[in-house]
Amino acid sequence: MIADLSKSEREALKAIYRHTKNGSEAHTGDLAETLGVTPGTVTATVKRLADRELVDHRPYHGVSFTDEGRRQAVAAIRRHRIVERFLADQLAYSWSEADRLAPTFEHELPDEVEERMFQVLGRPTTCPHGFPIPGREQDTIPEMPTLYDLETGDVADVALPSSTDPEIVSFLADLGVRPGVQVEVRE
Repeated sequence: MIADLSKSEREALKAIYRHTKNGSEAHTGDLAETLGVTPGTVTATVKRLADRELVDHRPYHGVSFTDEGRRQAVAAIRRHRIVERFLADQLAYSWSEADRLAPTFEHELPDEVEERMFQVLGRPTTCPHGFPIPGREQDTIPEMPTLYDLETGDVADVALPSSTDPEIVSFLADLGVRPGVQVEVRE
């Protein structure tokens, strides 16, 4: 069914997932900002998703997923992360370049090509940013703790969203802290 969705609908599903991870509803204004479109455009897209029974939309309250909508969102995120991993591992793009390029063609991939890429890559568990690649049948993505959630003695793998300020990324890289590196909180 993911193939039946337009690029804008899949991007909206991914954005809705990011905004509803903590169980709250996504607000169209926040989605518009994330997607870089007008609130009216988001409302029209959300209406199409609601017509397909992928989301529930309560005007002036927010958007939440149906069970099928959540599965479709996770599938779209899985595909994005596999494409990013392919671009980084096979074509030597940096993790930030892979994120920028992935949406330009991830939506056109047949499911069999996505699966073949996943197999060729050795069934990776994370994208180049360090975030988990969900399984094919998952309807959620494991949450990763933030640095502020860690306590002395905790060990964690670093993951950095592409939206991280480039100066911060550079500073962290100088310290050896980059996606996929394991860190331990000492104090």
